[in-house]
Amino acid sequence: MDFSLRCNSLKCRTPLSDRAVVTTCSHIFCEPCSETLGLANPNGTRVCPACETHLANPDDAVVTQLNPTEDYKTSVLSGLSPSIIMECAGRGLAFYSYQTTQEIVYQEFLARSLTDKYSSLSTHLDKVIHEANSEITGLREKLAGMHMEQKALEEKNHQLVEAFREKSKTQQQLQKLYQALKQQQLAAGMEIAADNDAEHTLKAADVAQRDHRFRQSRAGSRGSSGGLGQSRTVNDFAAQMNSRASMAPARNMQVPSTPSGTRQRLPLYGANGSVMSQSQHGGLQHSSTYRNTLHDLDPNVYGNSNGAGHGFSAGMKVGRQPNAPVNRSGISSAAGFGRPIVR
Repeated sequence: MDFSLRCNSLKCRTPLSDRAVVTTCSHIFCEPCSETLGLANPNGTRVCPACETHLANPDDAVVTQLNPTEDYKTSVLSGLSPSIIMECAGRGLAFYSYQTTQEIVYQEFLARSLTDKYSSLSTHLDKVIHEANSEITGLREKLAGMHMEQKALEEKNHQLVEAFREKSKTQQQLQKLYQALKQQQLAAGMEIAADNDAEHTLKAADVAQRDHRFRQSRAGSRGSSGGLGQSRTVNDFAAQMNSRASMAPARNMQVPSTPSGTRQRLPLYGANGSVMSQSQHGGLQHSSTYRNTLHDLDPNVYGNSNGAGHGFSAGMKVGRQPNAPVNRSGISSAAGFGRPIVR
């Protein structure tokens, strides 16, 4: 198999199979590159793009047919002497040998470049692999540590679950104890409330019974005595109040005032001041002869209707209570006599 020539332009490197431009400096180019690089310009200065040799003669760069016809092969060397034919053949072989050598050098350079690139890529790949292995090792160690931590956490979680169960049991026991104490307190409260209700009911029944007995005794005393004890008790009370009122003027007599222009004695208030008044001759007389009726007095309070000797005449003295209201006659009203004061 014959060696295939290529365009000597480093940017092209196209395999040549039909037509090409050859130079006397043993370089060959494709027709597009020859036109681009100025080899096909007949009027300008031509320079070889590969070795920068000046091609001044017209035959220094010619277009050749790489696959000549049989007629061309017959006529191209016909008429030439054997020495010229051998010289042409030698120069053709030298051109072919140079192109082969240049192609080998180019391929070696390309191989060396590729080898260097491969070496750098291999070094980079080894570095990446080493880093990846280091990272994998670190991740494995980290994973192992995480497994250990997971086991520790699982054990701690198990301990916490057991502690929670114990706390739950204790809490349930405390809750049961609390409910029992609460039920006891509620039962005690209900017993106290029931006792209070029973006591209140008994007291209400006792009060009602006493009220009933009091009404029955009052009705019986009214029917038996005929009002004798009541009238006697009222008369005794009125006599005592009149005797006390006759003794009151000694306190209401005018007392010589102190000769001072800034101090004056206050007027007397109450029963003594309202009932008694000073006469023109220095004596005391009643301001009114009006007396309240005693029909509203309770004979069961101020006297006993069961016997005539039991009432105000039985050694009992009745006086006005402190701060009690006083009517016009100087006698406390019936509302102020809740109970007689025994002295």
